[in-house]
Amino acid sequence: MEANARRTDSAGFPEPLPLEEAWQRLKAHLPPRRVEVLPLETAAGRVLAEEIHAPEASPRFTNSAMDGYALRYEDVAGAGPDALITLAVVGESQAGLPFSGKVGPGEAVRISTGAMVPEGADTVVPVEEVEVEESQVRLRAPVRRHQHLRFAGEEFKAGDLLLASGAELTPPRLGLLASVGIGRVTVFRKPRVAILVTGSELAGLAQPLSEGQIRDSNSLMLAAGVQRSGGEVIRIDRVPDDPAETAKRLQGAETQADLVIFSGGVSVGPHDHVKPAALANHYQPLFWRVRIKPGKPMFAARKEARMLFGLPGNPVSAYVCFTYFIYPLLRYLQGFEFGHRTVQAVAARRVENPLSRDHLMRIQLSGKGEHGVPRVEPLSRQGSHMLTSLTQADGFIRLPAGGRVEAGQEVSVYLFP
Repeated sequence: MEANARRTDSAGFPEPLPLEEAWQRLKAHLPPRRVEVLPLETAAGRVLAEEIHAPEASPRFTNSAMDGYALRYEDVAGAGPDALITLAVVGESQAGLPFSGKVGPGEAVRISTGAMVPEGADTVVPVEEVEVEESQVRLRAPVRRHQHLRFAGEEFKAGDLLLASGAELTPPRLGLLASVGIGRVTVFRKPRVAILVTGSELAGLAQPLSEGQIRDSNSLMLAAGVQRSGGEVIRIDRVPDDPAETAKRLQGAETQADLVIFSGGVSVGPHDHVKPAALANHYQPLFWRVRIKPGKPMFAARKEARMLFGLPGNPVSAYVCFTYFIYPLLRYLQGFEFGHRTVQAVAARRVENPLSRDHLMRIQLSGKGEHGVPRVEPLSRQGSHMLTSLTQADGFIRLPAGGRVEAGQEVSVYLFP
């Protein structure tokens, strides 16, 4: 967990961790995934937590790929432009209503696409290639043995692996499972998230503002971020700047949540009570204070299978840190790979970072550069309190301390949820 021998700054607080070290600590302490069983109808987009093997073959029976006539190849092997062959039509095989007899010498059965090929037949001739007269068909086109047949077990056999654990249940995969009669699946459960925003100055949307108060925007923003990341928000609470109340609300939230997200209360001021509350509730810190802008006060801890994150109170800092640290965890808990959602782009101009910490710089993606790669344009306003900058941004780039990006250089863009 958090190292005991970290150096302190001039004020006596732990020196901020490098961003990569904080990331690796989180990666090394990922909580276990949980699973649940769902009916197929509600499993779209979920990730399988089991291997699925075919309970039956596909196709289950040999069937026709065309509307036409099922017949014996040996009866028509000599058909050609100069050799007209006539067969007697003795019945019909429809999809769901197979022909119950057997095709004998000189006989044919009318057959529909998907219908079972009757016993005795081994070839299908399309309806467009025959002449029909009452109860007879005539053909003079060459015929190949087994043409237009879909053989039983051709796609897969009973017992074959259909989907591996970790497969996302896309619409085609759901269709595949339904086609073999699988109605319930074991999937990774959506993480349940409690959001606690701290600050006695916060007011709800419907409340009139008193002197010095501001509206709570972070709870709605973070809840939407959780939902867009596939998580389930089970609780939203506003917490006053009181140590006992902070600890109490944490105790209430953690009883149902896999993940508790605090906003605010994680810095070094006299009213920042999240870290003490976490310690009092037996959470083991992973890291506190990270060498980034925005988001320096970022806090993370774990208690058994439960995770706690303390995000800065400034809206931009909160959402950038949510995107960098929490979004990957939410996706991981749902069965996806632990990592960021990024795209490659090219810098529209030179950008420098004079700071001694990494800058997670908000950017817009615009147009297409060389080879169709999107262009990155940093936003002019990067203040951590400016929500408008988030509304204009597609994501951010990571500029190392003292680093720069040249115009035309390829960069990774971390996309917002």
